[in-house]
Amino acid sequence: MRKFAKISAVLAAMVLALAFVGCKDDDDDDDPSVVTTWAISEEGYKTVVTFYDDGSFKVNGSDEEGDFSETGKYSGDTTKDGEIVITYDDGETETIIIKTENGKTYFDSYQGTYFKQ
Repeated sequence: MRKFAKISAVLAAMVLALAFVGCKDDDDDDDPSVVTTWAISEEGYKTVVTFYDDGSFKVNGSDEEGDFSETGKYSGDTTKDGEIVITYDDGETETIIIKTENGKTYFDSYQGTYFKQ
């Protein structure tokens, strides 16, 4: 009978160990990862644009009128020189061109020049 109790205890321990290891963590955040971040900072004006790996972007900024935030989708590779097309959630589209000159990577927008962070 003691042998059966020991075997049962070992089996119960194995089942418990496998139960914790065998389950996938269901609490994973589905938040996209950051690909690149760009910023502009001038007197009275600051904006940060963050591009994510799911093709979305977010703009956070502040100016004399207060804080603002915009989101949308983009196409293109924000990690190297070339053309990026961004489409804001309100449907407005803007094409930016990423350039590297004199060791600095930047793009020009109607708001000014953004530098890679």
